[in-house]
Order: sequence, then structure tokens, then C-alpha cells
Amino acid sequence: MSKVIAKSIKYNPETEKLITLGAGCFWGTEHIYRKHLGDKIHDSKVGYANGDESSKDLLNRVSYKRVCKGDTNFCEVLQISYDPKKVSLKELIDFFFRIHDPTTVNAQGPDVGTQYRSAIFTHSPEDLKEVQKLKEEWQPKWNNKIVTEVGPIETFYEAEEYHQIYLDRNPNGYACPTHFVRNLK
Repeated sequence: MSKVIAKSIKYNPETEKLITLGAGCFWGTEHIYRKHLGDKIHDSKVGYANGDESSKDLLNRVSYKRVCKGDTNFCEVLQISYDPKKVSLKELIDFFFRIHDPTTVNAQGPDVGTQYRSAIFTHSPEDLKEVQKLKEEWQPKWNNKIVTEVGPIETFYEAEEYHQIYLDRNPNGYACPTHFVRNLK
């Protein structure tokens, strides 16, 4: 399993773990995680994961402009580094299933395309097994309709700098209407 990480993420592999999450528009995903779990997360970066490697641009990287064309199969994601002594994988995944609609295929609200799919990309076989179990535990809370893709991280490209912490720098910027904390038990 590949250990693909953002180039500039603060991450210590001796004490920290990574998880990569797709919950629709990465601006809103990053914003809601930082707002509610920011004190428990060491760092995070938005980017593009697990798409078609032939869709790289001339600079040999994946770009927002290219992903927005809708034919790259890259997913807009938030990659998180965290200390499992401060926050568990379960807490991060439980929050994930509460902050977006995991029942829609390749869409969140008005955002449609494979880049907006619900996905969890893990960085170890142990985490993959735990996430698969957690997804099954969440199924009844969403009427057994969760379509979230769960699998190992294969590729990750950090998004352009202007996308990082976008909604903090642009408070009136676009925010997907599906990004809010739901009271699901």
C-alpha cells in the first residue's frame, strides 16, 4: 500500500498517522474538519487522489482545472495527519459520516462528478480493515444506502496553494450545502 503524502503536510511517521477523505468539495471538507476537530488534528492539506494518472498536465501533475473537466476520476480530498493518542481513527471517520451525504454517487448537493464522490483512502492495511468495519456500522444510520468508496490510497497530488484553507481566506466563498454536522446516532 502506497504511503502518498502531501509535500508540505506536517507529519511525523513515528508518532502520527494519515487518512485521506473525499466528502465532496474539498474546501468545505477542510473547513468543517478544522472548525470542529482542528485542535485534535496535527495538519491537513487538500488535494486530488486515486485518479487516472494519464490525466496529468504538461507540468506532470494534476491540477484543479484538469480535475474540473470531470474525466480524470480524481477525487477532491482532504489528507489529515493526526496523533492517534489525541484523536482516534474512529472519531475521524464517525465525523466524516456526519458531515456529508455518503449515499449519493459522484455528487454532493449541486456538485456532480467523480471528483465529488464520497471516499475514504487509507494508508495501512490495519486502517483499511477498521474503516470497512466502521462503514458497515454506519450503514443503518443512513438506511443502508452508503456508497462511500473505501480503499487504499494510490496517488495523491496536493492542490494548488490557493485552495488550502480556502474558506478561511475567502469567508464568502462557495460552500457545499451538504457540509454540516448531522445529529445521527
